[in-house]
Amino acid sequence: MTNQKKKIYQNKIQYKWIYDTLISKFYDISLKIGLTPTGEKVLRMSVYNALLPYVNRKDRILDLGCGTGTLTILLSKLLYSDCKIIGVDISHGQIAQAKKKIGNNSDNLTFKVMDAKSLDFKDENFDIVIISAALHEMDKDERLDVLCEIYRVLKNGGIFLIFEHHEPSKSFLRIAYNFYLGYSEKLLSHSFEMQRNILLELMRTHFKIISQTPVRKFFNFFQVILCKKES
Repeated sequence: MTNQKKKIYQNKIQYKWIYDTLISKFYDISLKIGLTPTGEKVLRMSVYNALLPYVNRKDRILDLGCGTGTLTILLSKLLYSDCKIIGVDISHGQIAQAKKKIGNNSDNLTFKVMDAKSLDFKDENFDIVIISAALHEMDKDERLDVLCEIYRVLKNGGIFLIFEHHEPSKSFLRIAYNFYLGYSEKLLSHSFEMQRNILLELMRTHFKIISQTPVRKFFNFFQVILCKKES
């Protein structure tokens, strides 16, 4: 292993440790502070509304990078009760919080600790895959590995939904975006690089892009990208 790869690996271990021991305990409240309860609901519902036309009864749905499971649980309540939904996150702490929320009260929902780059699922296992606000935390190589894994576990004709950051095109909104989110994310994540390259990366991993839609009810600061797997 090269020194650079060792450094990247060590950083990821530290990053995971922070999520397991600290961030997971304050994740939900921090979102409500940062987005406001109303804003958080708008963003969660934007994912649901974009997904709804593509959901069928008995679909198997994978929510990658599910965090503490707020969106996953919402979908389990709003979609068909016979859909099977699995939430996956690499952080034991995040998954522990998600499991606390549901207890033993959900038959159609499961949470598992798993690395998105190496999913423990068979090929073509899911009708729908969702990844929400996670790709911007990955560098290019890691994103491509994750996209390839998503392609592998998604059924032919299946839907892939991405919810992510979006820098608005209008100048006054761009200024507001950078003040609110952009500059900090530029320092702490790969958000800007991800936004520039994600469509090309999706095509490189053989996804057909259906649509790219900014969330207008949240000032275009976020976006929903819908894709389809076609062999």
